[in-house]
Amino acid sequence: MMIDQAVAAFVHFRERFDHHGLAIYRAVGTSAVRNASNRDVLLHRLYHEAGIELEVIDGEEEARLVRKSVVHSLGPTGSPPRAILDLGGGSLEVNLRYGATWRGYSLPVGTVRLLETFGLDGAIAEAEAGMVRRYTATLMHTIPRGATGNDLAAATGGNAEALAKIVGDGNPVTPSFDLAALEKALPSIVGASVEDRMEQFGVKRDRAEVLGIAALVFATVARQLGIARLVAPCVGVREAVLLELAETAREEQAKAEGAHDKALLTAARAFANRVDHDTTHGEHVRQLSRTLFHQLRDVHGVPDARGVVLEVAALLHDVGEVVNVRGHHKHSEYMIRWARIPGLDDTSREMIALLARSHRKDAPRARQLINDSPLSKDLRAQVRRLSGLLRIADALDSEHRSRVEQVVCTRMGEALVLDLVVRDGPSRDDAQLLRKSDLLAEELGLAIKITVARPVAPPVEAAGGAVVALRAPEE
Repeated sequence: MMIDQAVAAFVHFRERFDHHGLAIYRAVGTSAVRNASNRDVLLHRLYHEAGIELEVIDGEEEARLVRKSVVHSLGPTGSPPRAILDLGGGSLEVNLRYGATWRGYSLPVGTVRLLETFGLDGAIAEAEAGMVRRYTATLMHTIPRGATGNDLAAATGGNAEALAKIVGDGNPVTPSFDLAALEKALPSIVGASVEDRMEQFGVKRDRAEVLGIAALVFATVARQLGIARLVAPCVGVREAVLLELAETAREEQAKAEGAHDKALLTAARAFANRVDHDTTHGEHVRQLSRTLFHQLRDVHGVPDARGVVLEVAALLHDVGEVVNVRGHHKHSEYMIRWARIPGLDDTSREMIALLARSHRKDAPRARQLINDSPLSKDLRAQVRRLSGLLRIADALDSEHRSRVEQVVCTRMGEALVLDLVVRDGPSRDDAQLLRKSDLLAEELGLAIKITVARPVAPPVEAAGGAVVALRAPEE
């Protein structure tokens, strides 16, 4: 009967998935499914009748998920809790902090499991409560203690949330309760019948049946760990699964965007090759433009997705030279507007054409050209700033010799300083390099200064050293 109900629920879930076109999901089963004698029957029916694969996670994974949701809920500020206690029907998942790392343990002291193990029903007698406390404390002695110096723990699960309402401080955002308050209320919680708990504490029957056991477990574990206060952030496995699904979706989107950007640049290079345009200078300007764009993203404020627009424009800004070097920026604009470049949408094409056209001449003429375009006001503002970046990148390679190897950008008060590392040439400020910085300076409201020098230190390998990547420890 219960399996039939579970299958019916999952069939409903599948229908909602299909209705909304949902492609990414994760369904997990915890202690109750792990220890069920008929779990294989359940998993088989869910897969074949509902089309959903239920992943049965072990205690360690369950503890990790709870830890993730709690840490995310409490935020990065403040001292993290010493412990995270997730009490369910089949097990208690204990996360203990050891310095900067966490370790999870799974103990078979879930509320339903203890009720069945000790044959408890309704009010719990003093002798029965003693058995529960001794059993829980004995299992707690099998795990090492965590950090000291912080008497706060997080308690998760429906029982923790119910206890926080009964004996808590009334905080509606993050409910919490003291061990002293819980222990003071233990006689009234443990000794009450199921009906009395429902009436006195305003909980449903299924919660009232296990509330006494839950109170005993939390009180015993907190006392064993030296925890004086428990916070109930009202999160658990579900929230962690949702967090990780969102992270996965973002990663997939980033991969798709990265693949699109690479394909678009490949298509732009193919177009340049078809018209017999040498992209040596364009590639170097593209690299310089990319560097400027990413180092100054907080200054120019153009969305990251427009970075590829700037790179394609940098690659093709001189493509019009195959028609005539004189006025080549106009020819570049025309060729880009009519070029066959797969993956280039109409808006991006318009922006790239404007960037190619405005990479030459003075700032007022470039600005007027962009402002007269049919793009929206916001997009015109983006093009003006992208054009400012492209004009500087092009000026940095005005000799077409790829001399500039590195650009280091720094905001210095009301000025933007570009420190250039060059292969050869002067080791002094070169005012000539500032000739096309006017548009960006006006758009950003910042003075632009440039310093030029050769590398001040040899490469690490040449000096007999090495660069080592260090991975931060996982949670």
